[in-house]
Amino acid sequence: MNILFATEYFPPFAPGGSPWSIRLLAEALVRRGHAVTVVTPNYGAAAREDVGGVAVVRFPFWRRLERGASLAPIRDFVSPRFHWRLARAVAAEARRARADVVHAQDKHAVVGSFLAARVLRRPVFVTLRDTGLICPIVTCLLSHDFVPKDCSALKLQRECAGFYLDHYIAPRGRPGAALRRARVRANLALLYADARLKQAVLKRVDGLIGVSRGLLEIYLGAGRGRRAAASVVYTLPPGPAAEPTGAGEVLRRRHGLDGRTTALYLGKLSLGKGGPVFLEAVRRVARERPDTVFVVVGPDRPPDVPGADVRWLGRLAHDEVQRLYGAVDFVVLPSVGPEALSRIPLEAAVAGRPTIGARAGGIPEEIVHDETGLLVRRNDAEDLARAILALVDDEARRLRLGRNARRFVGERFAADSVVRALLDVYAGAAPQGRVAAPPPGPRAG
Repeated sequence: MNILFATEYFPPFAPGGSPWSIRLLAEALVRRGHAVTVVTPNYGAAAREDVGGVAVVRFPFWRRLERGASLAPIRDFVSPRFHWRLARAVAAEARRARADVVHAQDKHAVVGSFLAARVLRRPVFVTLRDTGLICPIVTCLLSHDFVPKDCSALKLQRECAGFYLDHYIAPRGRPGAALRRARVRANLALLYADARLKQAVLKRVDGLIGVSRGLLEIYLGAGRGRRAAASVVYTLPPGPAAEPTGAGEVLRRRHGLDGRTTALYLGKLSLGKGGPVFLEAVRRVARERPDTVFVVVGPDRPPDVPGADVRWLGRLAHDEVQRLYGAVDFVVLPSVGPEALSRIPLEAAVAGRPTIGARAGGIPEEIVHDETGLLVRRNDAEDLARAILALVDDEARRLRLGRNARRFVGERFAADSVVRALLDVYAGAAPQGRVAAPPPGPRAG
């Protein structure tokens, strides 16, 4: 099968986990005999190149970024100019590659992919990787797993924006806060209008794919998509890293972790990621087990927590993070907002490390409680602290959970199973005569 992926980011431009997930999926398809072309903006790399057998085509773009985690301004992606450029690039490459399907792999590729696919009379599919196509801020999902029926642009400005501005942008009273808050409100209005446009597209695509059941149900419950067209295709975990024997021990010595039980937190320390919950749990754990080390990787320097040993490493490159898993004892993922399907528990499991995760979004689909990790109530620092202490005090339990996690991820998220699930979704368009059914292939489990 000839498959075209469209996405706003693709390595080496990867501000989050999604670009790496897309690359892993594309390479897995190629290894199983399918041809994959990825169409993405060119932020300053080769216009065409082969990456693991995947044909990567970068169309001319007005923005230049440093390789790595750099982000383009969101306004670049919510304009007719971007949708039109992407549509033209997708249409041209789909013709050249004789693509059987067009697949928008991230939210900002939805409109351009849909327009190109309809012009070419090809089926079009969309993967949902976050809640950004419901609302640009979805503060409602910080307290529950559904979108209010009265969600609207007016409600956004009257009820939701103030909370978002206070907690994420600039609290009232700070110098320059009024102007910054006004600009953000204007941007939110634009982003909400763009989300409404994309929601109209979601109801017309041939396949709507959620990376977790939890995320997909939020969309369907909010009326953002057709259940008949909806499926779940999980994210692929990375393959086992070919690290030298003892690489974890080397990192432990480098960071002074020898003889210390160490927990790892990855990402922003924002409200949605559970940063305040994590820091409060750290404070509680430090009172009882002050020798515990908490390693934080991300853009936000944590505040001082009295009595706690918190090590901030700043931002790390993707490969450095993969190596770091082997140097810690377990990982903490206390998200308050619904994670779609976080890569963190999958990456930790590949390294044989368990994760303590909140019951939010797709996280419970990645962790089997007390078999591959621990699940805690979201936004509950006391519950999180108890779980951390449970693993700090029980090395045998940590090791057992880590071994089980590695096996579980290797089975449930096996490449053969994920690829087959995706090909089955594509084959669902066959009744319209537009996609040939995929050839038989192996199934995991």
